[in-house]
Amino acid sequence: MVIDQMKTLNSFFVLIVLALFSFNINAQDLEVIYHETTIYKPAGEEIVFDIEIINISALEQTVFLVRTINDLPAGLGWTSSLCFGESCFAPSVDSVATSGGAFPPVQPNDTLLASVHVVTQNNIGTAYIQVQIGTFRNPNDRTIIDYIATTDLAISVEEEFNVNSYELEQNYPNPFNPSTQINYNITEGGLVNIKVYNILGIEVAALVNEYKPAGSYQVTFNGNDLSSGVYIYSLSVNNFIKTRKMILEK
Repeated sequence: MVIDQMKTLNSFFVLIVLALFSFNINAQDLEVIYHETTIYKPAGEEIVFDIEIINISALEQTVFLVRTINDLPAGLGWTSSLCFGESCFAPSVDSVATSGGAFPPVQPNDTLLASVHVVTQNNIGTAYIQVQIGTFRNPNDRTIIDYIATTDLAISVEEEFNVNSYELEQNYPNPFNPSTQINYNITEGGLVNIKVYNILGIEVAALVNEYKPAGSYQVTFNGNDLSSGVYIYSLSVNNFIKTRKMILEK
């Protein structure tokens, strides 16, 4: 009986260790703050998208930025660059990291200022750029931001209208493993609820349950503890309700 009790205690201890290990692996390391994702400026002016990256973990973090989409107007001479602070990398560089030298790892509670600079020319055009932000410690837990830089006033007005409407966007990536990003817009402040359900309608995660002012937001869903399959996510705010499907593939 003593041996059985010892086995039980050992098993319980192993479960605790595994739970703590999983918590550390899946912990969110960064808080990413960004504002405008669509900017219009007259032709010839530089367009800058500012990003604040805060290390909210207890460890120093090597932070990376990856430019995964760089769709510039063809043949017009536009360029885009990733920047840390006041230092911008060459337009040909698609990934940068705080791995040492002038850009050391980010310490706990410190903020890294980053940005995306788009140099336009004296012509009308629109650039579509996507950046992904994460850490070497948890490289699959990323914040994904889609930017539109334009010198076309018609594009700017159209995008502004879209941002000012209620919307729950399709998650990206989809299918995903293990995490994905969900973007949503609300036109008026209110109590925002975003929940995830399995195909049987059983709630498996509550991603947001708080008051938020009008604006555009992004939330990460991590399905590390769930099995592969189809899941439903739902946005409810004020009198607006919308649901979408997403696929977890492991």
